[in-house]
Amino acid sequence: WLVGLSVWDANERVVEHLRTTGHLVHDHTFTHSYPHDWRSRTPVIFRSTEQWFIGVDQETAHGASLRQLALGAAEADIAFYPQWGANRLRGMLESRPDWCLSRQRAWGLPIPAFTMPDGTVFLTPASVRAVGVAFGARGSDAWFTESPAQLLADYDQATDPDAPAGLDLGALGKMHDIFDVWFESGSSWHAVMRRRGDQFPVDLYLEGSDQHRGWFQLSLLPALGMTGQPPFRALLTHGFTVDKDGKKMSKSLGNALDVDELLQHYGADVCRWWVSSVAFENDIKLDMDFFEQAGESYRKVRNTIRFLLSNLSDFDPEGDGVELGSISPTTLDAWVLGAAVELDRQVRAAFDTYEFRRAHQAIYDFCNDTLSAVYCAATKDRLYCDSSDAPRRRTAQTVMWHLTSTLCRLLAPILPHTADEAWKALVGDDAQSVHLLRFQAVASPEVDSGWSAVMDVREDVLKALEAAKATGIENPLDAQVQLPDPEGVLVRFQIDLPDLLGVSRVELTDTGSITINDLSAEPRCQRCWKRDGTVKQRSDGGMLSDRDAAAVGVQ
Repeated sequence: WLVGLSVWDANERVVEHLRTTGHLVHDHTFTHSYPHDWRSRTPVIFRSTEQWFIGVDQETAHGASLRQLALGAAEADIAFYPQWGANRLRGMLESRPDWCLSRQRAWGLPIPAFTMPDGTVFLTPASVRAVGVAFGARGSDAWFTESPAQLLADYDQATDPDAPAGLDLGALGKMHDIFDVWFESGSSWHAVMRRRGDQFPVDLYLEGSDQHRGWFQLSLLPALGMTGQPPFRALLTHGFTVDKDGKKMSKSLGNALDVDELLQHYGADVCRWWVSSVAFENDIKLDMDFFEQAGESYRKVRNTIRFLLSNLSDFDPEGDGVELGSISPTTLDAWVLGAAVELDRQVRAAFDTYEFRRAHQAIYDFCNDTLSAVYCAATKDRLYCDSSDAPRRRTAQTVMWHLTSTLCRLLAPILPHTADEAWKALVGDDAQSVHLLRFQAVASPEVDSGWSAVMDVREDVLKALEAAKATGIENPLDAQVQLPDPEGVLVRFQIDLPDLLGVSRVELTDTGSITINDLSAEPRCQRCWKRDGTVKQRSDGGMLSDRDAAAVGVQ
């Protein structure tokens, strides 16, 4: 009495039948949530049909069920980034039902099962391998175009211990269930890596947080069933990209960004720089304005590298370089190399644990603060005004060469185009790509332990110089700084203190406080603008310091 009716028309008939037979206590119509097909936006009809399953609680050849093996692997054998992924995967493994492996569609990878005349199923390891040979030669479409005998041409019934008695290949019929697509992608570790003799398990699977239920879990189960070990050593989970208000992006809502337009406007490296700056563990808000900010940050890094390269145009590391081990621990050069060693350590450690945001921030701070605000600013004078082959200029150039090399290598995973462009500018267009190199630890000289105290003093002096503007000292090069050094710490760094503080002269005293003295009444060098006490009129009529007069060759 229900045959031929749609489920929607049958609803009222079922209710009426129950009422007529006296089995209905009460009926009531109400509105409730119901699954809909997301494409056609129509209700989904559920039917119970015969399917293929993998039993997750049946004991495997490895002495435990798939569920037990999977939970054990999640507990002991897999690293999770972020760590909460472990709880998420474990929770889904604990509650998951048997895996329904089959689907009924007109396309997909067929389950290679046959029916025999008595209705039983013919499927053995040997028959599956034989069908695999056919698929390997002619593709999986062969299932739909060839006969069972053709598909089983490589099957030898006599050598198959699982062959049923009285098997007649000519009487077989093909079944038409296809594999769940997750079984296909969940077997990629075998097809892509293990079968080809490549690394297994692989180092990392990376996907969105929805894949603890999907690809992550459904790669884990086949691998455990087949090999007894997980197919990956680590899982990295990222969130989803949403709009600036936290809403899901979609074309239908009109809030999706045009990726082609984004790349054309900002370039791939700026986009990658932005990606490396976000906390990928959670959903990521996205707006065009964010890339504008990322572009500004990127330009700071790029311009810092350009400054380093621009000061290496007359430098040959083989002929002009100095041994890093010969650099004095109390020089700015030693200090910045020590900072580069720490940068290298931090960034590589961050890469090892996929903390790209931490690597991004460390590189940006190094370029913006350590180099741009301190080292590059302090060494401009010697780079521009010392004679071209002066020892301290060549030392600074040597250091800058190593800094640029380090930055190119550390930036390569994040800014591939910028890093390679800078690397070719550093070593020559004919050199191999930076992406073919390995990370390389910076060779650092010994660094004096007093540098932290010197940098603290620098902060105090900069505040004092800012306050001195109120007294008429607008340019720090018009100033002399008197610094108290009762414990004799600063005297070790005296040679670099004027450049570090950006002033003409520094005097150390046994007592007192920081004092800023106005030198504007003294003559100023027309070349370096310093008032260092040696400025006088030279043979060519110019006012030059002793250093600058020697650099240009006048008396």
